Amino acid sequence: MPRLRWIVVSLCSILLFLMLFNGYLRELKKLNELSNRIDEHVQTLVRLKLDIEDKNEKINYYNTPDGIAKLARQEFNLVLPGEKIYILEYYTPEEEPQKK
Repeated sequence: MPRLRWIVVSLCSILLFLMLFNGYLRELKKLNELSNRIDEHVQTLVRLKLDIEDKNEKINYYNTPDGIAKLARQEFNLVLPGEKIYILEYYTPEEEPQKK
């Protein structure tokens, strides 16, 4: 009979070990998933910080007189006094210039 007792004890200890090992593997899997999510969020955070820095540089530039002048020229087609405006027209070979 003593042998049967040792067999039962060893089977119970093996079962307990396997249960604990399974829990340990599950926790490692969760830890790996969380680590990957943290890495993704850090990459997003870095990208957003760079975007904010770029936008702040643009804001600072457009607050200067040169930036305001450039914005006025690009967006509103304004010119400084005394500047000449040249309008260039081009035609494709199929088109004929229309006389005004």
